Amino acid sequence: MHVSRVKRIRITSGKVRHLTFIATLLIGWSILGVFLLWTGAADADQNDNLKGSYAFTGEATCLVSLSGFNSKLTPIDGRFVQSFNVQGVWTFFGNGTGARTGRSVGITHPTNFTTTIDGGAGSDNFQASFTYNVASDGTFTTTLSGPLTGTVLTGTRAGQTFTIDQLALNGLISQDRKSLTIANDQPTIEVVTYSNGDIHHRICHRSRALFRLKGGDD
Repeated sequence: MHVSRVKRIRITSGKVRHLTFIATLLIGWSILGVFLLWTGAADADQNDNLKGSYAFTGEATCLVSLSGFNSKLTPIDGRFVQSFNVQGVWTFFGNGTGARTGRSVGITHPTNFTTTIDGGAGSDNFQASFTYNVASDGTFTTTLSGPLTGTVLTGTRAGQTFTIDQLALNGLISQDRKSLTIANDQPTIEVVTYSNGDIHHRICHRSRALFRLKGGDD
């Protein structure tokens, strides 16, 4: 009787150790899951630090090729240069998404390479939706969530519409969040497609200054 009781105690102790091990694993995975969820929430919460409407202005210069660029980012042929300024409004919704509208006025510089470009001027209205991601150090990145669209108002392309496939930019947020700066951090090939079928490949350097509008933090 005494032996039998000892045996039962040993079996029970083994089960307890086994159950303790399983419970420890479950607690560990639970803590890890909570930590990952907290980390994700913390990252997402950073986007709430950038919210509201900002007036923006800036300038850009683009190297344009009709046939694209090689691996060294040199235009294949048909190259020319465009420069333009922009003004409008960026709106950040505080959840990593936003929208912007604006107008640009540009100049096509005359060139005499393989394709003769006489030069000219024009203007357009544009709009786009975008996503953004704010880091804990006050920097942020933004990219289009769909093609930028626009309508040419003046110049030889007046009346045409166009799309731009991508615009990836990096920015800095001021301490009081009332002003931002945005610029390209590396050369990127963008594709501009016009409604008449023309396609331009371009690499631009651009900078933007943004200032929060009165009531723009609502």
